[in-house]
Amino acid sequence: MRSKNQCCWPSTAGMVKGITMEMMLNGTKSTFPTRALRLALLSTLALPGVAMAQQDGSGDALEEIVVVGERALVGTKTNAALIETPQAISVITDQEFRDRTAVDLQDIYRYSAGVSGATSVDSRGDFVTARGFDAAQYLDGLKRMPDFIYGARLETFTLERAEVMRGPSSVLYGAGGPGGILNGASKTPKFETGGEVGIVFGTDKRKQIQGDVTGALSETVAARLVAVGRDGESQWGTPDDRILINPSLTLDITPDTSLTLIGLYQDDSQGSLGYVPISKSILAPNKTKRVAFNFYQGEPDFGGMDTQYTSGSALFSHKFTQDIVFNSRTRYSYMDTDYKEVYADLSDGGYFAYANPFADAAETLLKREYYVNREKSKVLNTDNNLSVTFMTGDIKHNVLFGIDYTWFKQSKDEGFSCDDYQGLYGCFNGPSPPPINIYNPQYGASFGYSYTNFLDYKSTQLGLYVQDQISWGDRVHVLLGARRDRSTSERNGVRELRQNAWSYRGGIIGELGAGISPYVSYSESFLPVPGGDYFGNAFSPRTARQYEGGAKWEPMRGALITAAYFDIEESNYVSQDPANIQNFIQGGSVGSKGVEFEATIRLPGDYDIAASYSYANPKVLTSSSTLTAGNRLIDIPKEMASFWGNKTFEVGADWEFRAGAGVRYIGNKIDTTQTFLTPSVTLVDAMVSASYGDWSASVNASNLFNKKYYATCGLSSPPEGYCVAAKDRTVLASVTRKF
Repeated sequence: MRSKNQCCWPSTAGMVKGITMEMMLNGTKSTFPTRALRLALLSTLALPGVAMAQQDGSGDALEEIVVVGERALVGTKTNAALIETPQAISVITDQEFRDRTAVDLQDIYRYSAGVSGATSVDSRGDFVTARGFDAAQYLDGLKRMPDFIYGARLETFTLERAEVMRGPSSVLYGAGGPGGILNGASKTPKFETGGEVGIVFGTDKRKQIQGDVTGALSETVAARLVAVGRDGESQWGTPDDRILINPSLTLDITPDTSLTLIGLYQDDSQGSLGYVPISKSILAPNKTKRVAFNFYQGEPDFGGMDTQYTSGSALFSHKFTQDIVFNSRTRYSYMDTDYKEVYADLSDGGYFAYANPFADAAETLLKREYYVNREKSKVLNTDNNLSVTFMTGDIKHNVLFGIDYTWFKQSKDEGFSCDDYQGLYGCFNGPSPPPINIYNPQYGASFGYSYTNFLDYKSTQLGLYVQDQISWGDRVHVLLGARRDRSTSERNGVRELRQNAWSYRGGIIGELGAGISPYVSYSESFLPVPGGDYFGNAFSPRTARQYEGGAKWEPMRGALITAAYFDIEESNYVSQDPANIQNFIQGGSVGSKGVEFEATIRLPGDYDIAASYSYANPKVLTSSSTLTAGNRLIDIPKEMASFWGNKTFEVGADWEFRAGAGVRYIGNKIDTTQTFLTPSVTLVDAMVSASYGDWSASVNASNLFNKKYYATCGLSSPPEGYCVAAKDRTVLASVTRKF
């Protein structure tokens, strides 16, 4: 079976039950471990500091709201307080991105409990799971990609904060899996003049210039411009270049009406993934047989991905009265991607895998194939809701009525080489690339390629939703929601799917006294599965439900402690056919049990400390033709833990020093054969910075001690398999001038 780390197939993830604990002290968010889980002392930190809400349904249209990690839009679309929301939510600020050397979206969440990002560098996208499932990626409350699409990874410098809501979330967000929602908040214009310009140098020959400037153009118009230019390489020596321009404009049309327009142009040139035979890497009998950690099996001048992404967003808010507010978010995007990859299919014994991947008896020449993919994608999505607040006696209601719509169209041209296999319809393409010497690779081989699969996809989704946030005084809060979806999809002009679904959500949280508020909740997800299997059989939608219960404790303003238990189960699971990498099979159900803890504490003396721990046991609940009940789901670590701390030193009137360090533990992962475990790993991150007036300099490092480890490995049948090298040390040195 080909994993998401090989050629063209993303993985599906598993399911989890667990407990979440979050803590907020003095305006920061944290998680507090229990005695039963002392390993929580080695857990994740998420120091949500000041974040800005763009539009909320509480009656404040586009006002600047200091949330200090206590509020999030992702949970209710109304900027509700976390203490009033019966579901686990985390907030991470842009300062935390930088401190923790977050280069890509998946890096942002690596200190969040229960959230697992890919530890390898994969140009095709960011792969993040929450509670054992793939997490949907949103930007400004709108889904970035309605399906798995190559390219256009999110630039972290364009964000002012990120949020994660764990668990099924279809009532507010429509089509999505049970893992949860990752929502980024774009930098938007401010009426106060400010900004920064900086340069960044780092490992992998990174040279980057970046700028962010905002201010008022008039009393009612503000603008902002964010820009990034980068020249660099991946750890395999392939390109990692980016040009990004992100302008935005806010118009206060009236005191009660505001419109923010956001544009984005992004041009990326990046390489394809690198991986090696398992027998010559993690299972090599000695150092002589082990290939170099950063060995690249592809062709640097052929393999890679060029992407041009353009989008325009409109965020609109109008306050009819203090208690009636309309919010609208709309985005149109266009992306053009050209992806080419030379790979050795080492992952399974299917149609395109070699029984022997080597071309010589000494096992030095690795056979290779190619995959090419040209995609042009268009996405239009819009979300519009009306928030109405009213009283019925002593009970306050904040009712949200909403409608959202997504339209997606894609043309996709693919090509595969297959010298060693004549498929059901003959060989798809022409000659394969020549073998490569794994111990002394020589690049520059020439070979022809062609496109033979020509596909056109079109899908739509229309959703109607209603939510009622009910409050009795400041002590009891009830959350109820329901949604109706209609989804359609077509392939090459033929309708494959027309599905309707109801989704529900409910929860209650109430303060017993001393700031302690127990809660319970229930939520569902609905994920249409376009297309069908290799033989033309249409897929059914994937559905999931979650039970969650726990307690939140707010002992003082700015302090929040949350403990939660959750139980998620998904039906109509889709997994890859082990005998045919072109085929996916649906059936069975998956689930797991686990615990999560997350803590962040701000101490007197400018100390920031945060920790988290999570345990998950994702497994198959009911069997299918590709799933066996009791089997553990692949590529999901059972345990994760992390700890971060930093200290700020004031020296004189103008100088400020900051230093911090973190430790991350990632547990082992099982492969498709259920026989091989990718080993666990412990990593160290660190940062140090100095500021003088408007100038600052910093050095940030992830994987500080350059631990050489593998993100994932897997055996196959006949015995071989592959390993994907994890990201090695990243060090970024930057100088920034603020104004």
